[in-house]
Amino acid sequence: MGLSEEQIGKLLEWFVKMSETRKRLSEQRRRALEENNKWIQPDVIRRMSDEELERRFIEYYKSGGGRQSLNQINRDRIIRDKKRFRETILYLLDEDIEIKERIEQILGGEYHIEGFGRGILTSFLMDYKPEKYCLWNNKTDMGFSVIGWRVYESKDLWGSAYLKVLEALQRIKDIRPDLNLSFLDIDLFLHTISAEEEGMRAVKAVTEGVDFNLVESKGEISVVTESMEFAMEKYLEEFIEANFNKIFGANLELYQDEESTGRQYPTPIGNIDLLAVDREKKEFVVIELKKGRSSDVVVGQILRYMGWVKENIAKDYNVRGIIILKERDEKLEYALKLIPNVSLFLYEVSFSLKKIY
Repeated sequence: MGLSEEQIGKLLEWFVKMSETRKRLSEQRRRALEENNKWIQPDVIRRMSDEELERRFIEYYKSGGGRQSLNQINRDRIIRDKKRFRETILYLLDEDIEIKERIEQILGGEYHIEGFGRGILTSFLMDYKPEKYCLWNNKTDMGFSVIGWRVYESKDLWGSAYLKVLEALQRIKDIRPDLNLSFLDIDLFLHTISAEEEGMRAVKAVTEGVDFNLVESKGEISVVTESMEFAMEKYLEEFIEANFNKIFGANLELYQDEESTGRQYPTPIGNIDLLAVDREKKEFVVIELKKGRSSDVVVGQILRYMGWVKENIAKDYNVRGIIILKERDEKLEYALKLIPNVSLFLYEVSFSLKKIY
Protein backbone atom coordinates (compact mmCIF):
# COMPACT_ATOMS: atom_id res chain seq x y z
CA MET A 1 0.00 0.00 0.00
CA GLY A 2 1.40 3.38 -0.99
CA LEU A 3 1.77 6.53 1.05
CA SER A 4 -1.12 8.96 1.09
CA GLU A 5 -0.72 12.45 -0.35
CA GLU A 6 -0.85 13.78 3.20
CA GLN A 7 2.08 11.55 4.17
CA ILE A 8 4.04 12.54 1.07
CA GLY A 9 3.32 16.18 1.89
CA LYS A 10 4.79 15.70 5.37
CA LEU A 11 7.87 14.08 3.86
CA LEU A 12 8.29 16.99 1.46
CA GLU A 13 8.09 19.46 4.34
CA TRP A 14 10.63 17.41 6.30
CA PHE A 15 12.89 17.36 3.23
CA VAL A 16 12.79 21.15 2.85
CA LYS A 17 13.13 22.04 6.53
CA MET A 18 15.18 19.24 8.09
CA SER A 19 17.00 17.07 5.55
CA GLU A 20 20.77 17.15 5.94
CA THR A 21 21.13 15.66 2.46
CA ARG A 22 19.29 18.63 0.99
CA LYS A 23 21.41 21.08 2.98
CA ARG A 24 24.56 19.36 1.75
CA LEU A 25 23.71 18.86 -1.92
CA SER A 26 20.95 21.20 -3.04
CA GLU A 27 23.03 24.31 -3.72
CA GLN A 28 25.82 22.29 -5.31
CA ARG A 29 23.35 20.63 -7.69
CA ARG A 30 21.71 23.97 -8.52
CA ARG A 31 25.08 25.49 -9.47
CA ALA A 32 25.94 22.46 -11.59
CA LEU A 33 22.65 22.81 -13.47
CA GLU A 34 23.29 26.49 -14.13
CA GLU A 35 26.75 25.75 -15.52
CA ASN A 36 25.51 22.85 -17.64
CA ASN A 37 22.70 24.98 -19.04
CA LYS A 38 25.22 27.42 -20.49
CA TRP A 39 26.57 24.89 -22.99
CA ILE A 40 23.71 22.41 -23.38
CA GLN A 41 22.02 24.63 -25.94
CA PRO A 42 21.57 23.78 -29.65
CA ASP A 43 23.33 26.92 -30.93
CA VAL A 44 26.29 26.46 -28.60
CA ILE A 45 26.73 22.79 -29.49
CA ARG A 46 26.58 23.56 -33.22
CA ARG A 47 29.45 26.04 -32.86
CA MET A 48 31.68 23.76 -30.78
CA SER A 49 34.67 22.06 -32.35
CA ASP A 50 34.85 18.28 -32.04
CA GLU A 51 37.59 18.65 -29.43
CA GLU A 52 35.59 21.09 -27.32
CA LEU A 53 32.45 18.95 -27.54
CA GLU A 54 34.40 15.86 -26.47
CA ARG A 55 36.02 17.72 -23.56
CA ARG A 56 32.70 19.08 -22.36
CA PHE A 57 31.01 15.70 -22.60
CA ILE A 58 33.79 13.84 -20.77
CA GLU A 59 33.71 16.37 -17.93
CA TYR A 60 29.93 16.16 -17.81
CA TYR A 61 29.84 12.38 -17.88
CA LYS A 62 32.56 12.03 -15.27
CA SER A 63 30.60 14.20 -12.83
CA GLY A 64 27.23 12.69 -13.75
CA GLY A 65 26.02 16.18 -14.54
CA GLY A 66 26.61 16.99 -10.88
CA ARG A 67 23.83 14.75 -9.57
CA GLN A 68 24.22 11.05 -10.49
CA SER A 69 26.75 8.27 -11.00
CA LEU A 70 27.22 7.11 -14.57
CA ASN A 71 28.97 4.00 -15.85
CA GLN A 72 32.32 5.32 -17.03
CA ILE A 73 32.81 2.27 -19.24
CA ASN A 74 30.11 3.63 -21.56
CA ARG A 75 31.70 7.08 -21.86
CA ASP A 76 34.17 6.30 -24.64
CA ARG A 77 31.59 4.29 -26.56
CA ILE A 78 29.21 7.24 -26.58
CA ILE A 79 31.70 9.85 -27.80
CA ARG A 80 33.65 7.60 -30.17
CA ASP A 81 31.80 8.88 -33.26
CA LYS A 82 31.71 12.61 -32.58
CA LYS A 83 29.65 13.47 -35.64
CA ARG A 84 26.94 11.01 -34.66
CA PHE A 85 27.06 12.16 -31.04
CA ARG A 86 26.57 15.78 -32.08
CA GLU A 87 23.66 14.81 -34.34
CA THR A 88 22.04 12.81 -31.53
CA ILE A 89 22.33 15.63 -28.98
CA LEU A 90 20.95 18.19 -31.42
CA TYR A 91 18.07 15.84 -32.21
CA LEU A 92 17.42 15.40 -28.47
CA LEU A 93 17.23 19.17 -27.98
CA ASP A 94 15.01 19.82 -31.01
CA GLU A 95 11.79 21.21 -29.54
CA ASP A 96 10.03 21.02 -32.91
CA ILE A 97 9.83 17.25 -32.40
CA GLU A 98 7.62 15.73 -29.70
CA ILE A 99 9.63 14.57 -26.69
CA LYS A 100 8.07 11.13 -26.89
CA GLU A 101 9.40 10.67 -30.42
CA ARG A 102 12.85 12.00 -29.53
CA ILE A 103 13.26 9.55 -26.68
CA GLU A 104 12.04 6.62 -28.75
CA GLN A 105 14.46 7.38 -31.57
CA ILE A 106 17.46 7.82 -29.27
CA LEU A 107 16.90 4.87 -26.95
CA GLY A 108 15.86 2.41 -29.61
CA GLY A 109 15.71 3.96 -33.05
CA GLU A 110 17.62 5.86 -35.71
CA TYR A 111 19.60 8.04 -33.29
CA HIS A 112 20.58 5.30 -30.86
CA ILE A 113 24.16 5.26 -29.53
CA GLU A 114 25.40 2.29 -27.52
CA GLY A 115 25.64 3.24 -23.85
CA PHE A 116 23.55 6.40 -24.19
CA GLY A 117 20.75 5.39 -21.83
CA ARG A 118 17.85 7.08 -20.09
CA GLY A 119 19.95 8.47 -17.23
CA ILE A 120 22.32 10.52 -19.38
CA LEU A 121 19.62 11.35 -21.95
CA THR A 122 17.21 12.82 -19.41
CA SER A 123 20.07 14.55 -17.61
CA PHE A 124 20.78 16.50 -20.80
CA LEU A 125 17.09 17.32 -21.12
CA MET A 126 16.82 18.67 -17.58
CA ASP A 127 19.95 20.77 -17.97
CA TYR A 128 18.54 22.17 -21.21
CA LYS A 129 15.08 23.07 -19.87
CA PRO A 130 14.89 22.37 -16.11
CA GLU A 131 11.40 23.81 -15.79
CA LYS A 132 10.07 21.40 -18.43
CA TYR A 133 12.05 18.16 -18.18
CA CYS A 134 13.15 15.86 -15.35
CA LEU A 135 15.88 13.34 -14.68
CA TRP A 136 14.83 9.67 -14.86
CA ASN A 137 17.20 7.01 -13.53
CA ASN A 138 17.31 4.12 -11.06
CA LYS A 139 16.95 6.42 -8.05
CA THR A 140 13.78 7.89 -9.55
CA ASP A 141 12.26 4.42 -9.78
CA MET A 142 13.46 3.55 -6.28
CA GLY A 143 11.82 6.71 -4.94
CA PHE A 144 8.53 5.83 -6.62
CA SER A 145 8.79 2.39 -5.05
CA VAL A 146 9.26 3.89 -1.58
CA ILE A 147 6.07 5.96 -1.83
CA GLY A 148 4.26 3.02 -3.39
CA TRP A 149 3.60 4.43 -6.86
CA ARG A 150 3.63 2.25 -9.94
CA VAL A 151 4.19 4.98 -12.47
CA TYR A 152 4.61 3.01 -15.69
CA GLU A 153 4.40 -0.55 -16.97
CA SER A 154 7.27 -2.66 -18.28
CA LYS A 155 5.46 -2.93 -21.62
CA ASP A 156 5.44 0.86 -22.06
CA LEU A 157 7.68 2.28 -24.75
CA TRP A 158 10.46 4.58 -23.58
CA GLY A 159 8.74 7.78 -24.65
CA SER A 160 5.42 6.87 -23.05
CA ALA A 161 7.12 5.85 -19.83
CA TYR A 162 9.00 9.16 -19.64
CA LEU A 163 5.80 11.16 -20.05
CA LYS A 164 4.30 9.20 -17.15
CA VAL A 165 7.39 9.91 -15.04
CA LEU A 166 7.06 13.63 -15.82
CA GLU A 167 3.40 13.56 -14.80
CA ALA A 168 4.22 11.73 -11.57
CA LEU A 169 6.92 14.22 -10.58
CA GLN A 170 4.59 17.10 -11.34
CA ARG A 171 1.98 15.43 -9.16
CA ILE A 172 4.48 15.28 -6.28
CA LYS A 173 5.27 18.97 -6.76
CA ASP A 174 1.56 19.80 -6.72
CA ILE A 175 1.04 18.09 -3.36
CA ARG A 176 2.85 20.98 -1.67
CA PRO A 177 2.82 23.96 -4.07
CA ASP A 178 3.65 26.25 -1.15
CA LEU A 179 7.15 24.73 -1.02
CA ASN A 180 7.86 25.86 -4.60
CA LEU A 181 9.85 22.75 -5.47
CA SER A 182 11.50 22.22 -8.86
CA PHE A 183 12.09 18.98 -10.76
CA LEU A 184 15.68 19.20 -9.51
CA ASP A 185 14.40 19.35 -5.92
CA ILE A 186 12.04 16.41 -6.44
CA ASP A 187 14.88 14.37 -7.92
CA LEU A 188 16.94 14.92 -4.76
CA PHE A 189 13.87 14.20 -2.61
CA LEU A 190 13.34 10.80 -4.26
CA HIS A 191 17.03 10.02 -3.90
CA THR A 192 16.95 10.97 -0.22
CA ILE A 193 13.97 8.85 0.81
CA SER A 194 15.21 5.81 -1.12
CA ALA A 195 18.98 5.83 -0.59
CA GLU A 196 19.88 7.99 2.42
CA GLU A 197 19.61 6.78 6.01
CA GLU A 198 17.85 9.93 7.18
CA GLY A 199 15.31 9.58 4.39
CA MET A 200 14.54 5.99 5.30
CA ARG A 201 14.06 7.01 8.91
CA ALA A 202 11.74 9.81 7.82
CA VAL A 203 9.63 7.42 5.74
CA LYS A 204 9.34 5.05 8.69
CA ALA A 205 8.38 7.93 10.95
CA VAL A 206 5.65 9.24 8.66
CA THR A 207 4.15 5.78 8.19
CA GLU A 208 4.10 5.22 11.96
CA GLY A 209 2.91 8.71 12.83
CA VAL A 210 6.06 9.56 14.79
CA ASP A 211 7.40 13.08 15.33
CA PHE A 212 10.27 13.80 12.93
CA ASN A 213 12.22 15.41 15.76
CA LEU A 214 12.55 12.00 17.39
CA VAL A 215 13.97 10.58 14.19
CA GLU A 216 16.70 13.18 14.04
CA SER A 217 17.61 13.30 17.72
CA LYS A 218 19.36 10.17 18.91
CA GLY A 219 18.33 7.55 16.43
CA GLU A 220 15.65 5.94 18.60
CA ILE A 221 13.78 5.12 15.40
CA SER A 222 15.93 3.63 12.70
CA VAL A 223 15.48 1.75 9.47
CA VAL A 224 19.21 1.63 8.76
CA THR A 225 21.78 2.27 11.50
CA GLU A 226 25.25 3.66 10.95
CA SER A 227 26.57 0.11 10.81
CA MET A 228 23.98 -0.49 8.07
CA GLU A 229 22.03 -3.20 9.84
CA PHE A 230 18.73 -4.33 8.41
CA ALA A 231 15.77 -6.05 9.96
CA MET A 232 14.95 -8.96 7.70
CA GLU A 233 17.40 -11.21 5.88
CA LYS A 234 14.96 -11.73 3.02
CA TYR A 235 15.31 -8.04 2.11
CA LEU A 236 19.07 -8.36 1.58
CA GLU A 237 18.95 -7.65 -2.15
CA GLU A 238 16.75 -4.57 -1.69
CA PHE A 239 18.99 -3.34 1.09
CA ILE A 240 22.15 -3.71 -0.98
CA GLU A 241 20.58 -1.86 -3.91
CA ALA A 242 19.41 1.03 -1.73
CA ASN A 243 22.79 1.34 0.02
CA PHE A 244 25.08 0.29 -2.81
CA ASN A 245 27.63 3.10 -2.55
CA LYS A 246 27.82 2.85 1.23
CA ILE A 247 28.52 -0.88 1.04
CA PHE A 248 30.90 -1.06 -1.92
CA GLY A 249 32.32 2.46 -2.07
CA ALA A 250 32.04 5.23 -4.62
CA ASN A 251 33.90 3.46 -7.43
CA LEU A 252 31.41 0.60 -7.73
CA GLU A 253 27.97 1.39 -9.13
CA LEU A 254 25.02 -0.59 -10.39
CA TYR A 255 25.04 -1.11 -14.13
CA GLN A 256 22.32 0.47 -16.22
CA ASP A 257 21.69 0.15 -19.93
CA GLU A 258 18.95 1.36 -22.20
CA GLU A 259 16.46 -1.25 -21.02
CA SER A 260 17.44 -2.70 -17.65
CA THR A 261 18.91 -1.78 -14.30
CA GLY A 262 21.65 -3.69 -12.53
CA ARG A 263 19.36 -5.44 -10.09
CA GLN A 264 17.96 -8.74 -11.39
CA TYR A 265 19.63 -7.99 -14.70
CA PRO A 266 17.98 -10.22 -17.33
CA THR A 267 20.06 -12.55 -19.51
CA PRO A 268 19.09 -15.55 -21.66
CA ILE A 269 20.61 -17.83 -18.99
CA GLY A 270 18.86 -16.28 -15.99
CA ASN A 271 18.69 -13.05 -14.00
CA ILE A 272 21.89 -11.75 -12.39
CA ASP A 273 21.22 -10.69 -8.79
CA LEU A 274 23.29 -7.51 -9.14
CA LEU A 275 25.41 -6.36 -12.06
CA ALA A 276 27.81 -3.51 -11.34
CA VAL A 277 30.65 -1.54 -12.89
CA ASP A 278 33.94 -0.58 -11.25
CA ARG A 279 34.49 2.96 -12.51
CA GLU A 280 38.13 3.13 -11.45
CA LYS A 281 39.27 -0.26 -12.76
CA LYS A 282 36.83 -0.15 -15.68
CA GLU A 283 35.59 -3.69 -15.19
CA PHE A 284 32.22 -5.36 -14.74
CA VAL A 285 31.28 -7.03 -11.47
CA VAL A 286 28.73 -9.85 -11.18
CA ILE A 287 27.32 -10.08 -7.65
CA GLU A 288 25.38 -13.15 -6.54
CA LEU A 289 23.72 -13.77 -3.18
CA LYS A 290 24.03 -17.38 -2.00
CA LYS A 291 20.56 -17.35 -0.38
CA GLY A 292 20.47 -21.01 0.60
CA ARG A 293 21.74 -22.41 -2.69
CA SER A 294 24.37 -25.15 -2.65
CA SER A 295 28.03 -24.27 -3.18
CA ASP A 296 28.19 -26.05 -6.53
CA VAL A 297 25.08 -24.28 -7.79
CA VAL A 298 26.20 -20.78 -6.83
CA VAL A 299 29.73 -21.25 -8.25
CA GLY A 300 28.42 -22.62 -11.53
CA GLN A 301 25.86 -19.86 -11.75
CA ILE A 302 28.22 -16.96 -11.16
CA LEU A 303 30.75 -18.33 -13.65
CA ARG A 304 28.03 -18.69 -16.30
CA TYR A 305 26.89 -15.13 -15.69
CA MET A 306 30.46 -13.82 -15.80
CA GLY A 307 31.04 -15.61 -19.09
CA TRP A 308 27.85 -14.18 -20.58
CA VAL A 309 28.69 -10.63 -19.41
CA LYS A 310 32.20 -10.92 -20.85
CA GLU A 311 30.96 -12.01 -24.25
CA ASN A 312 27.90 -9.79 -24.58
CA ILE A 313 28.55 -6.60 -22.58
CA ALA A 314 32.10 -6.23 -21.27
CA LYS A 315 33.92 -7.44 -24.40
CA ASP A 316 37.38 -5.83 -24.03
CA TYR A 317 36.89 -5.11 -20.32
CA ASN A 318 37.54 -7.50 -17.44
CA VAL A 319 34.81 -9.23 -15.45
CA ARG A 320 35.04 -10.30 -11.82
CA GLY A 321 32.58 -11.84 -9.41
CA ILE A 322 31.44 -11.41 -5.81
CA ILE A 323 29.46 -13.99 -3.82
CA ILE A 324 27.73 -12.74 -0.67
CA LEU A 325 26.76 -15.25 2.01
CA LYS A 326 25.62 -15.37 5.62
CA GLU A 327 28.06 -17.93 7.02
CA ARG A 328 31.42 -19.32 5.98
CA ASP A 329 31.15 -22.28 3.62
CA GLU A 330 34.22 -24.51 3.45
CA LYS A 331 33.14 -26.18 0.21
CA LEU A 332 32.61 -22.82 -1.43
CA GLU A 333 35.99 -21.55 -0.27
CA TYR A 334 37.75 -24.61 -1.71
CA ALA A 335 35.89 -24.23 -4.99
CA LEU A 336 37.09 -20.64 -5.37
CA LYS A 337 40.76 -21.16 -4.47
CA LEU A 338 41.60 -21.57 -8.16
CA ILE A 339 39.24 -18.83 -9.35
CA PRO A 340 41.07 -15.63 -8.36
CA ASN A 341 38.58 -13.25 -9.97
CA VAL A 342 35.71 -14.32 -7.68
CA SER A 343 35.61 -13.01 -4.09
CA LEU A 344 33.57 -14.05 -1.05
CA PHE A 345 31.96 -11.63 1.38
CA LEU A 346 30.09 -12.38 4.61
CA TYR A 347 27.23 -10.20 5.80
CA GLU A 348 25.65 -9.84 9.23
CA VAL A 349 21.99 -9.36 10.11
CA SER A 350 21.34 -7.47 13.32
CA PHE A 351 18.16 -6.54 15.18
CA SER A 352 17.90 -4.65 18.45
CA LEU A 353 15.32 -3.00 20.70
CA LYS A 354 15.85 0.15 22.74
CA LYS A 355 13.62 0.99 25.67
CA ILE A 356 12.50 4.62 25.55
CA TYR A 357 10.47 4.77 28.77
